[in-house]
Amino acid sequence: MDPGAFPPDAEAVVASVGFQPRRRLEAQGGLERWRVVSHQDETGCAALVLPAAVASDELDRRIELLTTLRHPHLAATYRSLRTERGSRVVLGAEVDGLALELIRGIRPRWEPGEVVTLVTPLAGALAYLHRHGIVHGALAVDSVTIALDGRPMLEGLVRGTSPAAPSASQDDDVRALAMLGLSLLDAAPSVVRDVLAAAAEPQPPGEADDARLIIGDAAALAHGCEIACQALPIRLPSAEMLAARAISVQAGGHEAAQVGRRRLRPLPGRAPARHRRGPARLLIGFAIGCGVVAALALGLPAVRSALARAPGAIAAPTATAIAAAADGATDPVGAARELTRLRDEAIEAMDERALTLVTVDGSAARQQDLAFLHRLGGAGMRLDGLGTEIIEAIQLDVPGSVANEEVTARVLLSSRVGAHREVGPGGQVLREVPSTAVSQVVLALTWTPEGWRVSEVERATP
Repeated sequence: MDPGAFPPDAEAVVASVGFQPRRRLEAQGGLERWRVVSHQDETGCAALVLPAAVASDELDRRIELLTTLRHPHLAATYRSLRTERGSRVVLGAEVDGLALELIRGIRPRWEPGEVVTLVTPLAGALAYLHRHGIVHGALAVDSVTIALDGRPMLEGLVRGTSPAAPSASQDDDVRALAMLGLSLLDAAPSVVRDVLAAAAEPQPPGEADDARLIIGDAAALAHGCEIACQALPIRLPSAEMLAARAISVQAGGHEAAQVGRRRLRPLPGRAPARHRRGPARLLIGFAIGCGVVAALALGLPAVRSALARAPGAIAAPTATAIAAAADGATDPVGAARELTRLRDEAIEAMDERALTLVTVDGSAARQQDLAFLHRLGGAGMRLDGLGTEIIEAIQLDVPGSVANEEVTARVLLSSRVGAHREVGPGGQVLREVPSTAVSQVVLALTWTPEGWRVSEVERATP
C-alpha cells in the first residue's frame, strides 16, 4: 500500500465490509480517492473519503439515492460507510480507461461525429439523473472518462463541497455538457456546433427562442446531437503518442494524476503491485492498452473484457450439455431451451468464453451479449441467481438437413427472467430484482459444426 494518508478510521470501516486499501488514485472533487480490494478475490473499487467537516444530511441523502441508480454511462455508487469520527467512505466503481482531460490535451480538436459519440450518451445519463432528482452540478472535462469498451462515463457525482451550488439546475448541467462538446470542435460551421451552441446559451427569462426550446433539456440535447450528424468512434491517442507523452512527463517530473491517468488492472495471475509506480510507466501501460480501447470503440470483435472473470470462472459445459445443445438436428426447440440456460450461466459467471458455446461468432446475438456483459462490468456488478423460465417454445419453420451448413431455424420463445440479485464487488447485494413479465422473442438458430448456435434475437411481432 502507498505510504501515508489512508485514515485509520476509514480503513477500519472498509475492512468491516471485506476490503483493504491498496493504492491512492487521482484526486476527485478536491478529495483523495483510493483503490480498495476485496480480501476474498482481489476485485477492487474506488473509495472516496469525505471528511466529517463536509458531511451533511443533504450529502447523505444524495449518496443514498445515487446507490440506487444504475446507467451504462454513469460510474456506479455502491454504498456509504460512516466512520467513528464522523467521516464517510463512499465506495464506487472504478472506470478503466483514459481521462477525457488527457485525450483533449493530446487531441484538442475532434470531428463533429466524435463529439456526437461523446455528448449523446452523456446527455442520456444526465436525463436519467434528472428524472431521479439529481443534478450533477459540477460537470467539466475532469468529470468524464472514456472507458476501455469505448463508452464515455460520467463521474464526480459525490464531492466534498455541497453536492450542487444553490443556483445549480438541470439547465446548468445541459449547458455545461454543451460547452464541453463545443470546446472540442474547431470553428468550422456544422449542425452539431449549432445544436451545442443553442444548448449552451442561457435563455433569457420570457424569451422563446425556438432552437433553445428544442434543446431545453438533457434528453432533447441527446436527440438533437443524434440527428445532427452520424456518430463516429472517438479516435483515441495512438500508442506512440501516449508513450511520447509518458517520456515527456517523466522528464518533467509531474505526478501521474496531472496527466489524467486512470487505473490499470494487474495481469491475470499476477498480484497487484504494492509500490508506487512512476507516471511514465503508467502511461506506457496505457499506450499498450490503447489498441484494445480503439478496437472496442470501433466495434471490432471484442477482446476479453478486463472486467470478466479469469478463464475457468465457470466450468465448461459437459459433453452431455453440448450434445443437448447440438441436438437441434432434430430438435431446435430443445436446443433453444438449452442454449438459453447456458447463456444465463455465462452471464451470471461474467464468462465471455462460455458465450462462444451459445452464440455464433461475429453475430448480432454475440455482440448484444458482450455489450450487456460489459455494461455489467462497467457498473462494477454481477448478477446472482439469474435464470430464465421458458413458458413455451414453438418452432416456426422446418430447417431441413443439417448437412447444409447454411441451415437456420427460428424458435418462438415465451419466457420471463426470474427474480435475482445485483451484487457488488465485495459480494454485497445492491438490489433485489423482481421477476419480469412474460415476453416473447424469436431466436434465429444457425447450424455450426458444434451444433445449433444463436445468431440473432428478434422481437416477436403480434
